[in-house]
Amino acid sequence: MKEVLSVPGGQTQAIIKKYLVHAHPHPRSYKVAQHMAIRESGGIMDTLYSIQGEFVLRPLDDDLGKSISILNEDFQNRLKGYIAERTVDFGFGEKDEYKFYLLTVNRELNHQPRSLITLPGHTYFTLGELISGREIVLSESKLNEQ
Repeated sequence: MKEVLSVPGGQTQAIIKKYLVHAHPHPRSYKVAQHMAIRESGGIMDTLYSIQGEFVLRPLDDDLGKSISILNEDFQNRLKGYIAERTVDFGFGEKDEYKFYLLTVNRELNHQPRSLITLPGHTYFTLGELISGREIVLSESKLNEQ
């Protein structure tokens, strides 16, 4: 298991923060992680999230309510809000199935860590590296090269 999965937030950054939900087309080659950091423009990470749950859904399915009925009311409301707002502002177009992550704020990263180069896709960081207080941080793969 990885400690921190870091992904670019793109146009969905604001609704991720609002609903504490992240989603991407399924499948993707992401490894299981305990935490997530969403990268803003320039690769800056300002929040470390804990991953409370993850599951695959068809967000535009007419039976969505039935699919998420096993979740508590807060999770259902967050998912419905995220899906509704993303549908209007950004859309769900690449695939039918999406993997959803339910998040909680673990801590604010006030030092706004980022990697030396802007990364276009996902990467992994160690928890220690992200909370080190350093502005420039190394991905797990770069740390392993040393």
